[in-house]
Order: sequence, then C-alpha cells, then structure tokens
Amino acid sequence: MAVYTLLSRDDIAELLALYDVGGLQAFSAISAGIENSNYAITTDDGEFVLTIFEHHAPDEVRSFVRLGRHLGTRNLRVPSPIEDQAGCWLHTLKHKPAILCQRFPGSHPEMVTEQHCAAIGRELAEFHLASADLTDPRQDERGYDWWQSVAPDLSADLSPDDQQLLNDELLFQRHQRQRWLALPHGWIHADLFHDNALFDGTDLTAILDLYNACEGAWLYDLAIVANDWCVATDGVTLDEARVSALTSAYRAVRNIDAEEWGMWTVVLRGAALRFWLSRLLAARLARSRCEELPAHKQPVEYRNRLLSHRAG
Repeated sequence: MAVYTLLSRDDIAELLALYDVGGLQAFSAISAGIENSNYAITTDDGEFVLTIFEHHAPDEVRSFVRLGRHLGTRNLRVPSPIEDQAGCWLHTLKHKPAILCQRFPGSHPEMVTEQHCAAIGRELAEFHLASADLTDPRQDERGYDWWQSVAPDLSADLSPDDQQLLNDELLFQRHQRQRWLALPHGWIHADLFHDNALFDGTDLTAILDLYNACEGAWLYDLAIVANDWCVATDGVTLDEARVSALTSAYRAVRNIDAEEWGMWTVVLRGAALRFWLSRLLAARLARSRCEELPAHKQPVEYRNRLLSHRAG
C-alpha cells in the first residue's frame, strides 16, 4: 500500500472549498510511490494532484517548493503548488503538510525505450543547470553519512552473505569519499525513477516528486536514473543501448569530462547501495504496520543491482 493517510470525500471537499477550482467531481488514491500519499482529483475546473507529506515537516516542504517554483520559471516541466483564495499554498490535512498541484497530462512509461531515456537524460541535465543558481540546497538526508549510520542496524535483517556484501561496499565507498567530494555538485532530484516522470508517447510531459531533491553529485543523480530506467530484461544488469541513450543525451547538454566520467561505476554502486538501504528500511517499517512493500519496490532488486555493478 502506497497511500498511508486515508481521506474521505468530505476531507477533500473541505480543502477544495479554500480554492477557486470548482466543486469536487471525483477522487482516487494514486498507488505509485512509497513515501508520500497522493490523490488524483477531478473538479469542475480541471485535474489536480493532492500530496500529503508523510515524513516531512512544513519547513522542508517549503524548501521543496522553492525549487519547483525556481525550475518552473526556467521552463522545466515540474509541479508547483497552487495558491488558494487567500494566497496560501501549504495546508495541513490529518496533522500533516499538504499541497495541491495541477495534474500534468501523460502517463508513466510501462516499457522504457531508448527514446524515453534520451528525453529524460536531456531534461535531467537541464534540471541540474537550471537549479545551479538556486542557493542553499537541502542536505541529502540519505546520503553518505546516512549510509554509514543506518547500515549497522539494518544489517540485522540480512543473511550473513548479505551482511558481508553490505560491509564490503560501505568500506569501498569510504575509500572513494574524496573522489565523490570532487565531483560537480548542486541540486539533484535524487529519486527520478520512471514512475516519477510522465510521457505522451516518447515526449516527456513532466518530472514529478521533487520532495527528495537535495544537494549532491550530479553524476550520482544520473546513476540513479540509469539504475532504474536502463534495467535489462533479466531485471538485474543494465541495457547498454539505453544507458548510452541516457548518458549521451545528458552529456549533449552538460559536459562531463574524463575525470568525472571515471567515477561512473562508483556512483552506480553508490546509487544501488542507497536504494538497497532505503528499501530495507521501508520494508522494516511496512512489517511494523503488518504490510508489505509492492513487488516492484523490494530491497532485493537493488541488492542484485549492486552485485552486478561490483562484478562489472
């Protein structure tokens, strides 16, 4: 289950009454994602998405929206919250921060093609460059320090072999720390999976979910995309044609020199490690609620991807 805060029709109608968007016609929960609760809403005036932030404080949400508004002025296709009739865009539902945004057309690509990868590669490079002059990016709450601090506890959920794998990879990444710090940094999306993008055919219509956006290495952000968008039919390795389409399109917008590109395998491994750990944590939290993660969000996927990158 990906919707944790359950809303009634009356809950949503009460919120919409603050806006000039017409009356509520229909609403439904959106199942994609594992961190926030999202609802698709249809009113007399159009289509909207209501997002309830399950793990973020209002000040953090303001930081996310600052980025979205900035990118919107640079013609990036990202959501930005709508102001109500009193000029307020941040609200509280069930004691949690909530925002209402216009809903973009399109759908998530079910079968990712080279054309999809090229489109998202170009847009990610534009995202990085367009946000470069936005000061004070958020700290990455699930970056290097988090990997090191959370791993000992989460390792209790692993087999001895996987514990050894985790310890070995953490040691490897510690030895690469100075090289990571030397990479070009700035705002990164940090969670640009294919279910966080919308397409009309092969035309990109939106990048969604900026709520993990933070400061980080731009090449690492590209690796996060590759680890999801470019997975081969075996579900483990990466399809080289899609990786080439992704990275070539990105590099056509933002140059990556030889020294930076020499870190590609390291950041692929780091991105796989990050999502293995975050999914282990999500699985533990789900168990505490007597729930299970969706099949496509299981930790083993990124454990296997890490093994593949290490073998390569």
